[in-house]
Amino acid sequence: MKKKQIGRTMGIAVILVAIIGTTAFAGISSIKVTTQMIASAGITQTVEAEGYIESEQEKVYYADVSAPVASFSLENGDVVQTGELLVSYDTEDLDRSVVQANMQAKALEASYVGSVQQSREMKQAYQEAQAQDAMYQEITVAAQQQVSDMQLNIEIVADAVADQATEINQKIAQLRAEITQKNAIASNDELSIEERNDYLQQAAWMEVEVAKLQKKLLTLEKTGAAPIDNRYFNEAEIFLSEVSAQRSMLQQEMISTKHAGMNASQLEQLAQNVELAQQTVNWNEAEAAKALAGVTAEFTGVVSEVAIEEGAYIAEGTRLFTIKNHKKLRAVVEVTSHEMSQIAKGQSASIEVGGQLYEGEVTKIRMETVTDAQNKAKLQVEVHINKPDEHIYLGTDANVTIEIGKSDNAVLIPNSALYADDGGDYCYLLEDGVIAKRYLTCGLAGADMTEVIEGLSGGEKVITDAMTDEKVGKSAQEK
Repeated sequence: MKKKQIGRTMGIAVILVAIIGTTAFAGISSIKVTTQMIASAGITQTVEAEGYIESEQEKVYYADVSAPVASFSLENGDVVQTGELLVSYDTEDLDRSVVQANMQAKALEASYVGSVQQSREMKQAYQEAQAQDAMYQEITVAAQQQVSDMQLNIEIVADAVADQATEINQKIAQLRAEITQKNAIASNDELSIEERNDYLQQAAWMEVEVAKLQKKLLTLEKTGAAPIDNRYFNEAEIFLSEVSAQRSMLQQEMISTKHAGMNASQLEQLAQNVELAQQTVNWNEAEAAKALAGVTAEFTGVVSEVAIEEGAYIAEGTRLFTIKNHKKLRAVVEVTSHEMSQIAKGQSASIEVGGQLYEGEVTKIRMETVTDAQNKAKLQVEVHINKPDEHIYLGTDANVTIEIGKSDNAVLIPNSALYADDGGDYCYLLEDGVIAKRYLTCGLAGADMTEVIEGLSGGEKVITDAMTDEKVGKSAQEK
């Protein structure tokens, strides 16, 4: 049978002393064997693995502003201190943008204030014009009534010819008043084109009627009302015409005044433009402030993965470099899937780096395998280094010993006496001068000794020489 292969471990507390004896009754046929007495002692089982050193804290720096790099002189491996200025930017373009944004914001604000004031003034002017228009309406009605009354008086005092002339003049006056009114209404900007044309066409037909009446008036005999009556009537007619013309002009002014001011929606749009311009100012000022502040180190560490250079234009979001904390370190080692089942977070470990030993513990088991040089899948284990010093460099090799089990008082068998087959672990013993075979239940395994949980007890002697089942039951004596 082949001996069981035992992995290298550390921490054996007690070295058992081999007991080599001879028997006074050794015969010529007895087998000479080397034995060792079973005893109890402490044992520690470990897993050894190789890996490298990396930082437990690192930060990738990205540009938080778009600007040219004014100064940067770091290289991979440089050490920086907390708060140290690492990158300074050229802020000329950003400062210019701030000035331009401020000027634009002030111009928009001034335009908004002016538009609000103008709209208030136009609204007030429109309201005043409305009041005047109401006054002109009353005056027009009164003048029309006066003309009507005078016409009635002329009819009473005039003879038949005069009555006819008066009637014609009355119609002419009435038509002219209506023409003036139609033209005034047609000038209202709120009317549709079709409505405005309709009023203008009515006024034109009335002008034709006036011409006909005037022609008819010329054919009448020169007689009629008294001169004084005609003079008063003509004055009243002229006054009515003037009032109608003034009202028409006022209505035109009302239309222009009404549309000169801005409505609430237009003013709201201007206000939003002012707010947007101010936000642009704030954004430019924030960008300029970030550029002025530059990039500083958040913690003491080693610069790595430098991706920029002095004088280059850097866009926001560009990766600049990485800082790795060289005072918070860990070893990352690779173990087999078999070893992985024995490793757990919190286990103690010793880390050898550059000939120096450091204490640590398992802090993480990564959940994805990697492939080693022999194309075999390995799991990575992170081991925190408790007290790293300046002799540990990032990326250097590390040998790690992880303590996966420990017993202070275990029954131990030397690995040279331990075998294994399909039935399990077993050993050969010397019992009353005869070679015997016994299966065992084993526990922790060290570099030289293995814990026996069941099958052996202290004081028994196991054979450490190479042995096979053919010798079981044969006489033997200690060398």
